[in-house]
Amino acid sequence: MLLGPTTRRLTDNHRLSPSTNRLPSMPVSRREFMQGLGVLALASLPPHARADHAAGAASQAADWCSAGARAEPLFVPRDRGFLGRLALDDQTLSLRAASLSPGDSAPAGLTWAYVAQVGERRYVNPTLVLHPGQRVRVEFVNGIDEPTIVHWHGLAVDGSNDGGGMTLAPPGGRYAYDFGLRNRGSLYWYHPHPHGLTAGQAYRGMFGLLEISDEDEARLRAALDLVPGKSEIPLVLQDRRAGADYTSTDPDRTHGFLGDSVLVNGSACPYVDVATRIYRFRVLNASNARTYRLGWRTAAGKPVPFTLIGNDGGLFPAPRDCTDAYLASAERLDVLLDLSDLEVGDALFLETRAFDPMHMETAGGPSAAAQAAPAADHAAMGHAAPAPDPHAEHAQHAHGGSFPEGAARSLLQLRVREKVAYRAKVPTRLCSLPAIDLTQANERPLRLGFAKGRWRINDRVFEMGETPIEVRRDTTEVWLIRNYFNSMPHAMHLHGFAFEVLERQTSPDPIAALKVDERGRLATDLGRKDTVLVWPGESVRIAINFACPFPGEQTYMFHCHNLEHEDGGMMLGVKVS
Repeated sequence: MLLGPTTRRLTDNHRLSPSTNRLPSMPVSRREFMQGLGVLALASLPPHARADHAAGAASQAADWCSAGARAEPLFVPRDRGFLGRLALDDQTLSLRAASLSPGDSAPAGLTWAYVAQVGERRYVNPTLVLHPGQRVRVEFVNGIDEPTIVHWHGLAVDGSNDGGGMTLAPPGGRYAYDFGLRNRGSLYWYHPHPHGLTAGQAYRGMFGLLEISDEDEARLRAALDLVPGKSEIPLVLQDRRAGADYTSTDPDRTHGFLGDSVLVNGSACPYVDVATRIYRFRVLNASNARTYRLGWRTAAGKPVPFTLIGNDGGLFPAPRDCTDAYLASAERLDVLLDLSDLEVGDALFLETRAFDPMHMETAGGPSAAAQAAPAADHAAMGHAAPAPDPHAEHAQHAHGGSFPEGAARSLLQLRVREKVAYRAKVPTRLCSLPAIDLTQANERPLRLGFAKGRWRINDRVFEMGETPIEVRRDTTEVWLIRNYFNSMPHAMHLHGFAFEVLERQTSPDPIAALKVDERGRLATDLGRKDTVLVWPGESVRIAINFACPFPGEQTYMFHCHNLEHEDGGMMLGVKVS
């Protein structure tokens, strides 16, 4: 729905569909998968060739950031320019979607962005610094040649302020946002959400960070002497194809758009000079579709443990030691890295490690064994045994170009340049976060699958104005999200509400090997989330408290955050009334 230059609120009065709780049968033929996927060329290689490919990927990861001629300093947000930190107080921010000009401070390759002018300071994709309870007022102006809208990813706002795409600002149009901030402290973000156009607009550069700081955040910063921009650094990951604007092919629309390189804060092969102390890295995966398996290593390739303190929805009650963590599109990680035992001249690398991406399992779609496999038989799918290099037996799909999904690569280099006396220790308790009360919860089944050339939820694709998921306000629901074996991973995002991951069931063995409790949860599942990655053959139970203080019916979205899947219709409307 396109609205004119002075649009302020959602006015869509489409007839709403009745709710459905059915668990559909979604048979998928080999032909449909063949048509949707193309051929995974590498998977047809003999095992020794695939092993050689795996060894080459690991070698590339060891060398990639060490090439001094290619390395460049990491871009760290300042008080203006690209990702510049902008504290919003009581003023109304004018935020414009615009084509970038040669004078703008922005990474090469980005063509569109969100631009703000505050006094003499010009911001490109500003990092909005906020605090709970404050009023946020944004006057959005659409200066690009496509309809668009801003979605405040992870924020608990009413439907008209959510930016889910039911209402759009046409080229030259405006949209006014005005809402109170109800979220706890965390790193959130904002990006476009016009159905069918989201992937291209985000890829071209329309994304920014939302940093909400509360008392828990303040205590952590004080305890560890963390200073944003110095010892606390955001890392925005986005993969890109060199010299190419966004154009998606049929394999892209099925698997998701993959780039040939990964930018960190807009920099290729970046480094940052550090001292021997604790650093905080707040990581956002802003890639259209790529999933990363992130970890740290020494120059010699030895894994380095890190401390995970939070995710999408803020700090965990207690820190968690990790060696690696998966990060799907739209997810965030809050990481502490202790460098106090290092010496001047040492180096560490952030890398994405090799893993089996589990894209439709085999080159030609599901095998006969896979289609006949019982609900927990991952052995039939070929990813039952955890191994140091599981990707060696599962080739990455061909449309990934020179950097297929699941391949290893170093992303960022830390260079120790200063030895300092630092005695701070990570607190054993970070916050209080009660579990969601499930005593009156209703369960809702949701099935992810592929049929008739499109990804679907409960055998449905998105239709504007329809809300197949209908929820009573101020109730709690448990959603059981089931993904088919002959599928691929889906990063499922709910607008407007944070949720708690309760359990993972029938996880593929490489994922189950990372579980941290008897419910099969991963370290990244703890706390609160707004996006959860569901692997093939896996079921994930999440609890949602639909506390909704806003009057009337509110409309939100539930969708896969692989943006090509979202644009293709893997999204359902959610009505809360």
